Amino acid sequence: MIDLLLSCSLLGLLDFHITKPNDIPTVVQQCEIVEEVQEWIPLISDSFNNDSALALTIMFCESSGYSQATGINTDGSRDQGLFQFNERTERWLEKDIYKRDLDMYDPITNIKAARWLSKNDGWHHWNSSKHCWGKYGNIGTKSS
Repeated sequence: MIDLLLSCSLLGLLDFHITKPNDIPTVVQQCEIVEEVQEWIPLISDSFNNDSALALTIMFCESSGYSQATGINTDGSRDQGLFQFNERTERWLEKDIYKRDLDMYDPITNIKAARWLSKNDGWHHWNSSKHCWGKYGNIGTKSS
């Protein structure tokens, strides 16, 4: 656990606010999230700026940082990529916003689309994973 905390703090992504022993599991959980999605940190930082920690957390909750992740929903629709875009949302983005086909398995496309959607319509598109967001679970609907 100490190795994980040290490597996590070296990435400079966590602000350790350990004031009591009960705080340690929260910090460890944050480090585990960073460890799973660390390869995407540069792209996320470039795209999300001040919302990078929230974006990385949502990405972890949605796909564990696996760009080829596919989820099948109870209605038969599919979710794809790092931020698990539903195919209906993808079609809407293709038709009305981007005016071209999108490959949601492409990490750059997926991250840019997540940034556009969070900035212009809020984080509510990922509410199905909100139980996993930890301290971000009470975030409002609009991105900053």
